[in-house]
Amino acid sequence: MNPKKIVFLTIGEVGYSRSWVYYNGAKKLGANVEFKKVNSKKLIKQFLQLKLQFSKDNIFVVMSPSQYLVPFVRFFLGKNIVLDAGWSLFEGTVISRKRYGILGSTAIKSYLIDFISSHIAKKIILESKLQKVFYTKLFLIKSKKCYVLYTGFDEESFQINTLYETPPDVFHNSKIVLFRGRYNPEAGIEILSRATKILSDEPITFWVFCPGLPIDIEFSENTFVSREFLSKDKISKLLKSCTIFLGQLSQHNRLNRTIPHKAYEAGFLARPYLTARNKGIQELFTEGTEIECFSAGSSSALANKIRNLIDDPEKLNEMSCSIEEKYRNICNQKKLSENFLRIILV
Repeated sequence: MNPKKIVFLTIGEVGYSRSWVYYNGAKKLGANVEFKKVNSKKLIKQFLQLKLQFSKDNIFVVMSPSQYLVPFVRFFLGKNIVLDAGWSLFEGTVISRKRYGILGSTAIKSYLIDFISSHIAKKIILESKLQKVFYTKLFLIKSKKCYVLYTGFDEESFQINTLYETPPDVFHNSKIVLFRGRYNPEAGIEILSRATKILSDEPITFWVFCPGLPIDIEFSENTFVSREFLSKDKISKLLKSCTIFLGQLSQHNRLNRTIPHKAYEAGFLARPYLTARNKGIQELFTEGTEIECFSAGSSSALANKIRNLIDDPEKLNEMSCSIEEKYRNICNQKKLSENFLRIILV
């Protein structure tokens, strides 16, 4: 194993960043890694302390979404900077959530942070091949300094909470469709709302867990709705109890470059995964075997696909086995962490 210490730096909480997957995975592989949370209100003091603690020969991984730390790392700690961006701040803030700020101030600030950090960093790691193409063009970055590494997720944190009581199975027939995730434009929760009404006469139970869900969005009577923010152990129990797990449902442009975390969860727990058809998810998973897709943004197409799948146990079993196999072979935590170490240690 390379003797250099790999120092992970973030302003976020423990476990928040996608980089946490590689940190935990690398630690299990025996790599010389260390995690440091930086106090954003005491940056200069913090980096002076880090300068005394770490040699410039170390490799410094700036975890997403802490891009604005890159200039400080360069000034205080040295040139060996790996930016695990995944995606840009500009994409997450502006393209995804349409937060432009007064006179575009938020958009300009986000773009400049991404631009500067990307040009300073020695290597940049992104979430998909299509994201790499988009990112290099947007920030005028040479393709050779950008690497692709799927996000995956921290498997150890997904232990099933056996004491957690799942919502009711309204019809007591184990035909349960689960949606879980924050309310945002990519989720397409309004599409699901209309689909539940289309299927209101079908013996199907819907579980919707959506923090931030507006109270004016209504579902059919056979839908259990919660705005609770769930811990990962509770999420895993819900996933293992559902028949179909829903991905992102909208026709959002960002979905052409991203592979949602939920897809990796479905692979790890071997759940049938139904999602809007887009280029991002199709980069990794094959429609018709590993996942099923419907026309993005169409409530009727979603309802029809749910109706067809829910009564086809053979197909659901095939999907479960296929997505689990793809996950184990391509994007499990150990494999991703090994690839991460190859990227940063070369």
